[in-house]
Amino acid sequence: MVLYAAGKASFVIDAYTRRIASRAGAAEDLSYDGWKELFERGLPPDVKMYNEYHALLVKLGKDFCRKTVPLCSSCPLGAVCARKIYGKNRKAA
Repeated sequence: MVLYAAGKASFVIDAYTRRIASRAGAAEDLSYDGWKELFERGLPPDVKMYNEYHALLVKLGKDFCRKTVPLCSSCPLGAVCARKIYGKNRKAA
């Protein structure tokens, strides 16, 4: 967790980040470095932004995109989430 410990712009890749991005249809089965590249190429390297963005992902993961029994029907990302749009076992085209 270089972002928090050293204050360096290194996006946090954890279970929340992977679960939300996978369900939303952004990617699947990436390596740790692949996940980091996916997020870091889309965001400017800003420590404050990375902190806030990750905190929002954690909140979304705890409140809606839970590991078991996700609350897709009330999720704020529902309009763009592949899991909600295409169903549990379908992937976005």
